[in-house]
Amino acid sequence: MDPLSLIAAIAFFGYIAVVIVSITVEIITEWFRARGKIKADNANAIAFSLAERIANKDYAKVGGVFDKTPAAATTRVVQGFFDERTGRVIEARALASTRQPGADVVRHHAAGRGLVVYT
Repeated sequence: MDPLSLIAAIAFFGYIAVVIVSITVEIITEWFRARGKIKADNANAIAFSLAERIANKDYAKVGGVFDKTPAAATTRVVQGFFDERTGRVIEARALASTRQPGADVVRHHAAGRGLVVYT
């Protein structure tokens, strides 16, 4: 899965609610665990997070998702499930925060140039 395909899929997903929180690995993994049925029901579903910005470092422009987010949000991440077979986002949410993200969130997204795939 490449970030450009994912960005295109997110663009067609429609409106995603923005939640203002301090973004940590626990917040991200808790959301995935609560939706474990998606992965159990669909072998093609890939859990991902894609950073538009982490701690003021820009990664990928995710058009339309963060347009109404306050400019002060130093971290903006889309998290969801992507169906590799159909090329569609199954379920997603946007996270935006003015607080410093968790160190693991920063490290994982920096290593993946903005994209993290969870197994």
